[in-house]
Amino acid sequence: MPKQLELDIEGMTCTACARRVEKGLNSVDGVSAYVDFATEKAHLTLTKEISQDSLRQAVDDAGYKVGNGKPELSLLIPRIAVGAVLSILAVVFSMIPGIAFEGSQYLVWALATPVVVYVAFPFHSAALKNLKHLDTTMDTLVSLGAISAYFFSVYLVLDGHPHHYFEVAAVVPTVVLIGRFLEVKTRRSATDAVRSLLNALPTTATVLTGDRREEVGAAELKAGDLISVAAGQAVPADGVLHSASASIDNSTLTGETLPVELTSGGEVSAGAIVLSGEALIRVSRPTKSSRLAQIADLVREATAQKTKLASLADSISKYFVPSVIVISVITFVIWLLATGDELRAFEAAVAVLVIACPCALGIAVPMSLVVATSVGAKKSVVIRNPDSLRKLAKIKKVIFDKTGTLTDGKLAVVRVNPITSASPSQILEMAGAVEKGSNHPIAKALSHNGNLVAESILEVPGVGLSGIVSGKTVTVGSSGDVGNQSQLSSALADAGPNTLVIVAWDNLAQGVIELSDSVREGSKETIEEIEKLNLSSALLSGDNPKRVEAIAKELRITEVLGGVTPEQKLDYIRQSSVQSAMIGDGINDVAALSAASIGVAMGSGAQAAQAASDITVLDDDPRKVPFALRLGRRTYRNILQNLGWAFGYNLLLIPVAAAGLLNPMLAGLAMAFSSVSVVLNSLRLKWQD
Repeated sequence: MPKQLELDIEGMTCTACARRVEKGLNSVDGVSAYVDFATEKAHLTLTKEISQDSLRQAVDDAGYKVGNGKPELSLLIPRIAVGAVLSILAVVFSMIPGIAFEGSQYLVWALATPVVVYVAFPFHSAALKNLKHLDTTMDTLVSLGAISAYFFSVYLVLDGHPHHYFEVAAVVPTVVLIGRFLEVKTRRSATDAVRSLLNALPTTATVLTGDRREEVGAAELKAGDLISVAAGQAVPADGVLHSASASIDNSTLTGETLPVELTSGGEVSAGAIVLSGEALIRVSRPTKSSRLAQIADLVREATAQKTKLASLADSISKYFVPSVIVISVITFVIWLLATGDELRAFEAAVAVLVIACPCALGIAVPMSLVVATSVGAKKSVVIRNPDSLRKLAKIKKVIFDKTGTLTDGKLAVVRVNPITSASPSQILEMAGAVEKGSNHPIAKALSHNGNLVAESILEVPGVGLSGIVSGKTVTVGSSGDVGNQSQLSSALADAGPNTLVIVAWDNLAQGVIELSDSVREGSKETIEEIEKLNLSSALLSGDNPKRVEAIAKELRITEVLGGVTPEQKLDYIRQSSVQSAMIGDGINDVAALSAASIGVAMGSGAQAAQAASDITVLDDDPRKVPFALRLGRRTYRNILQNLGWAFGYNLLLIPVAAAGLLNPMLAGLAMAFSSVSVVLNSLRLKWQD
């Protein structure tokens, strides 16, 4: 079985670095790797046993290192501090009239030297790695710009010229490094949104065994354990409330600030906070299988996949940088030939190098995806395949399965139709007594009615269950032979499009119980929101066609098919003339989920359905479907805005710089502003509905 592994990668400064590490790891036999620049992690699938040393060597050969856990921010802060202080002083003594003095150029030279050597070292190191692989990236431009400005200034000072560009050599790498710091910090805050969910889980739990209390590690909990959670503490694992009642804060999972009042039997999720008293909870799933753990696993899958948009940005950057270097050289030559002024020629050439640093291009796609993934995870909407964001923007139809999607999938009594003089409550009590102890879905809907006890319970082939209740032989299921068949037939004809259960005793059908699952809360709002998005909706289900039509009518869905098989669902989607999203939860939906442009699975559904889907709605709320559609549209639009800004900025200002109208130092400030603008634009996704 393939083994999954993650490695922290140090030294990456752009998507080209990630691509290079990825290539090195994939060259190792038995390794399939994707390196995500946004999270600075390598996601590996190992098809055979491979030593850590072999993987480290592959990363080293690419020019990078496997991380030792030291945060990147802590490495950037001292360089930024040194660069900021020295760069400001260099600008003050170079550009502010009245402060410069005779020989101050030597002081500025001394101030700029540590910046070019120490502060700009990450750019020089990356540029050398690029050269080793005959490649160029944005770091190449920054390194060339700083070094060119510095050594040309050394020449000018030694040659006796009054002008120099030491301040440019100091300011450019410092400003770019500050932009990188903001980028890294934002990436960290976005990915930490998911990590904070996992941190909400306590590391220990109190298990009750009889009269004994034992403190154990939360990871050791297993299904069936009875745990105690005190007021103010977080629940360590998913479970069912054993206490009579409890007030629960689910804001960690749902974002809703209002507490939820639960009674005995209510479901409690790991990470929820008990607000009052002691809550006794019967564990249903261990910590590692909790909803929070599912969120973490699914988000990791999301960041471990490459999008076509990210690949596009990588490809463009690969050709963009060498083109800029060529333009810079041509600019220098033209200015020198046209004016004979080597200072003006050099200034224009350096300005081109600085203004074109495509930092914004490198973060345009990953920043939007990381923020969108964080936003979705907070709402229990996990985008498992980031490329689905592109597809979501093009969806024209949303196709729903019924049971477990728009309805809760839990049978409940909706009506009791007496045929004889028996009362509805008596019919329910007699049926409940017979059905107690059965695991059949119908039994679960009936068994809680009344306190009567049945004896000699038997399964009657073709009928259902029978038992003796209060001295009477009661059958629950289909009709069998009864003495009032005509009355029964009339009652069946008058019943609604529901699951029907006939209850009989004394050789007479006493009544018909109608059961149905209920429309989920929010289903009507979901269809209304989809209409507002100018999308059409359809309902496909293998359930009774009349029941499916009744649900569709209630929800105002005009396109409806009932009694369909999984194969027919698949054919329906394949024959669709528009791009469609399929929403389902069962194994019978797997083929349709896979075939649709976008598959959306409910979190409580079958694992196979979730595996086949692009998006998982962990809390089963159908209203999260239009939310996901809006998030996809906004994210795709946000990515296009980022790319448009990055390219538009360069297309506009490179000619300005080549024309000699932009000072190299101002070009560095403008380039850093471009990166910060992309980061801020991506963060807007957090504050949009």
